[in-house]
Formats: sequence, C-alpha cells, structure tokens
Amino acid sequence: MPMEQADFQRYDLSRNRRWFAAAVQATEGTELRIYDLQNGQRFVWLRAEQVRHPLWSADGERLLVAVRDSTRWTILIGAPSSGLPPDTVAAFETDAAGPDPVDFHDDHLALAQDWNRSLTMRFDPTAAEPIFDTVLTGARFSSLSPGGKLIAYQALEGSRIIVTSFPVPGRRWQLASVGVEPLWLSATEVVYRSGVSWYLVRINPDTGEPAGAATLWEKDPRFSDTSGWSNRPSHDGGIIYVEGPTQTSSPYLRVVPNWVSQM
Repeated sequence: MPMEQADFQRYDLSRNRRWFAAAVQATEGTELRIYDLQNGQRFVWLRAEQVRHPLWSADGERLLVAVRDSTRWTILIGAPSSGLPPDTVAAFETDAAGPDPVDFHDDHLALAQDWNRSLTMRFDPTAAEPIFDTVLTGARFSSLSPGGKLIAYQALEGSRIIVTSFPVPGRRWQLASVGVEPLWLSATEVVYRSGVSWYLVRINPDTGEPAGAATLWEKDPRFSDTSGWSNRPSHDGGIIYVEGPTQTSSPYLRVVPNWVSQM
C-alpha cells in the first residue's frame, strides 16, 4: 500500500478503492488516519484512548467506528472528507466493551459484535436511538454476503467456519472445521485463515451450501495477526493485511575479542 510504515492496528479500504482508514497506535492513544490513495495525502480524523475497527459505507463517503475513552464507549459515524466531526450513533457508560461494529453493509444495516458474550447483533446506524438485535449467539467475526442473504462467521465452539441465512438463521453449512475471520470476496467466494495460510471456499449464493472442499488460496509466513479483523477485502478479488519484518532462519555468532581479559 502507498503509505508509511506504522503500527497499524485496524484498517479498511473503501469499495471505490480511493480511501483507506487505519487505526494506528500513536505515542499517546490511537489515531484514526485517513489516506487519500488518489493524491497520496493523509490526515488524522480522530484521536482516542482506543479506536476500534473503522468501516467504510458502501459509497465510500462515511465511516462507522467505535472509540473508547476511560469508561465511555461510543459508536460514531461521519464523513472524514467533509472536515466535520462525526455524529454519535450510540454511547455506553461501561467498564466492558460495548457493541463493536464489524460490518457496514449499507446505509441502514450494520453488524456489531459483543466480544465478551460472543453475540452478533444488527442495527441501523441512521436511527435516532438504534436497537441492537441479536442475530447469532456463539459467533465471532461475522460478515454479510454482498446480497445480504447470507452471513458467515467463526463459531466460538471449535472455531468452525459457518455460513447460514440472514437475518433469520436457517440451515448452517460448515465451510471448515477450524479457521478464523471469514470474509466474502464475492457472492460465491468466502476466504478464511488458518495460521499464516488462507483457504477459499466456493458456495451457492442463495443457500450457502459449499460447492466442494476448501482449497489453499495463499500463504505468507510474514503475516502479522493484528487486533480484531486481521484481513480486509481489497475489493478487487483480494485482501489487505499487515506484513511483519523479514524472518531469518539462520543463527549468528558474535565474537568479542579478548573478552576474558576485559572481564
């Protein structure tokens, strides 16, 4: 990606592939940086004790994100390019994490995760007082298919990768017995990760039934597992992730001349 090296925690690319939002660990707290990939400019839109996962709207104009300062958990939405501060969607006074947005499907539909109780909820980010309705229990890293008919998630029990209908769960199809962070690459493709390898499963876009076994899609020993979503779609058939430094497997020997006499 055309940007500086930094301690990237969470990130998302707009569907028009122009805007990149990244929560970056700073000297004090976390910065939400906005990168314009068209002209190479960037600016800091938010600063907070903790910035959760930024999620772009379908049109690439607005960001949905949760932030935390002290014991206050707030879900915000706004247009970074407007130069205006974000609006508050919901606020919670709590010592624990509140609903954490994990998927911004369209203007009136987003998914939130309760990480402590492993619940997936849906809500309308434009509502004056949004209601968080539970749609899945025992689920993490939920994401909606492009058409919104199916939902993929990582089951808490056994870390299985499951696909079922949305908003009312129906038959559950297992895509993998072990895996993490399933993502939709298209209406017929789901990619998930195991260690430093990614696997691709092709499915029926109407029912979620897998069309064959998962196949190895890619592998990168330098993959860095970041907090929250560690992979995000690049909207061109691929994904975005953080890559760590080059790994060296050969040991080295350091020689200190006259070490005994020096001691």
